[in-house]
Amino acid sequence: MARVAIVGAGSLVFTRKVVSDLLQQEPTADAGISLVDIDGGRLAAAKAAVELVAARARRKVDVAATTDVKAGVRGCDYVVNTIQVGGKEATTLDFDIPEKFGVRQTIADTHGIGAISRALRTIPPALEIARAVADEAPGAWLLNYTNPMAMVVMALSRAGHERLVGLCHGTEHTVATIAGYLGVEDPSSLSWQAAGINHMTWILSLSLGGRDLYPELRAYAAAADLQVHDDAVRLELLRRFGYFVSESSVHSAEYFPWFLRPGTKPPHGVRVREYLYRLDDLERDFAAEREAAARGEVAGPLEPRSEEYAPRVIEAIEAGSTYRFMGNVVNSRGIVSNLPDDSCVEVPCFVDARGIVPGAVGRLPEQCAALNRTAINVQLLTVTGVLEHRKELVRQAALLDPLVSTQLSTDETVALVDELIEAHGNPSDLH
Repeated sequence: MARVAIVGAGSLVFTRKVVSDLLQQEPTADAGISLVDIDGGRLAAAKAAVELVAARARRKVDVAATTDVKAGVRGCDYVVNTIQVGGKEATTLDFDIPEKFGVRQTIADTHGIGAISRALRTIPPALEIARAVADEAPGAWLLNYTNPMAMVVMALSRAGHERLVGLCHGTEHTVATIAGYLGVEDPSSLSWQAAGINHMTWILSLSLGGRDLYPELRAYAAAADLQVHDDAVRLELLRRFGYFVSESSVHSAEYFPWFLRPGTKPPHGVRVREYLYRLDDLERDFAAEREAAARGEVAGPLEPRSEEYAPRVIEAIEAGSTYRFMGNVVNSRGIVSNLPDDSCVEVPCFVDARGIVPGAVGRLPEQCAALNRTAINVQLLTVTGVLEHRKELVRQAALLDPLVSTQLSTDETVALVDELIEAHGNPSDLH
């Protein structure tokens, strides 16, 4: 019987979805569930919700809940990391302080100055989780959902954790979006290849029944009115660089220097501080879930299996079946040959009973690799700065960020970094 730990289980909707999926897969229908969260109230709500999901599924499930990470991962075969360090209060600082310097952001969790700040407070506890896994469940797979994805995976890998992969649905969702633009009713009917880095992965090929769809997609972008299109940023990038990029225009707007310039209106469909509004929605969802659990019910019937990667990865390993997904892994052995070896890349991965194997991609189109490298430079410096406790490297990372470097002087950038570090209490112990 497999045992699965969810660390950060207070993300109640996600936890319920993952457990529901596990219980509907025959190889994991009797899986033991270990819930871990430092917030006792959220943890209790998560446990109640999971027990109700098990009742709906008519499964007897061993559900444990603890605030102790070591106890929670002990003896587990899989550890799903979904922590968000500091919650909305910390995230608000990541928006407010850069805005004081004139730098606007939309999501602030993957690339850019907000992601640098998030990495400073997220990597240390992520390393603690990895150490707990090494001590208490040395054979376990660590499945990371926590952002900033690439920097967390890079840090965990450098710390020696090998059975590790980062999971994000951005590319799958992007293909579904493209299908809608091209009038393809069933996105699963499309054949596609993609590679890059998390939230900046490039759709390299796209076809339907052997017909190349990229000419149609480029024609769609050329004809689109970007003044009113909700995906204006990505369509503009397609026009200029020739390939469609993953995630959304809301995310992508802050990754490049052209879309959130001072004194200009954001592109259509892009809202500054968007992630803070989403956090408000998540809090409302959590409150509704907690109330439903307190009444002894789960909102709605047991959901059909979702598209979440983690349960399907676990199922494939347990059953010895094959599953293909987009995974975030360290770029060892030249998986993407024109990106740095120690960066984290998002590439097709294959999983079966032997584990997870990333597919070799070769070279990205040079313009796509160049855009990826601008973000990777920031990531490499940030991760090294955190691991070596060197403030100067974190400052240098911010100096290289495309959005910050086109809006602030070097002195202003250093002042911005120092204020963020101080506001968060120097969580990475930089000096």
